[in-house]
Amino acid sequence: MSNEAIKQVVLAAIDDATGRKNQVHRVLAQGDFVVTHATTTLPEGGQAAAFDLWQIADGQITGHWGDQEPIVEQTANGHTQVDGVAVIDTAAGTDATRKVAEETVRTILVDNDFSDLEHYLAGESYIQHNPRFADGISGLAAALGELAKSGQSLKYSDVLDVVAEGNFAYVRSVGVFAGADFVFHDLFRVADGRAVEHWDVMVPR
Repeated sequence: MSNEAIKQVVLAAIDDATGRKNQVHRVLAQGDFVVTHATTTLPEGGQAAAFDLWQIADGQITGHWGDQEPIVEQTANGHTQVDGVAVIDTAAGTDATRKVAEETVRTILVDNDFSDLEHYLAGESYIQHNPRFADGISGLAAALGELAKSGQSLKYSDVLDVVAEGNFAYVRSVGVFAGADFVFHDLFRVADGRAVEHWDVMVPR
């Protein structure tokens, strides 16, 4: 099946499959996998940013992993958790995008190597949608430093899945935040060999 065909399988079933009402902002596909990034209405009320990873076989959903993080009104960067560029540039090199995203996560978040952030991230032009962090590499470095000082250090331990299409790539990982085991969903928009925009959801597991 084509990328567009497997996307339609997911989009037709997403509300029933999740048990939530979803407003999908971004959807990408590679191979047998589809990723959706949505604003979702929780059954108990309230809204959350949601990432869902879907596996498709023979036109059917055969696997699903997803998490949600509540929408917050005020963020450190002035953006929401779901706004920003949504259209995939399918002319961009998917393999190169996938490589940039995975290397970014493995170097900065798994290895905690902050020695050359500008090699991976678009300097002060880096757009951040994690509500805890300001834009730019200075915002990221400052926030990670403050978290470490307060005993809430953030460290990924393993990358589980990578899905890329065009200039977007999604990475699902596990690790530790503030001493607790977490699952991390990261979505990057890539341009000129670096991440230029980032969205995420991080939840205890």
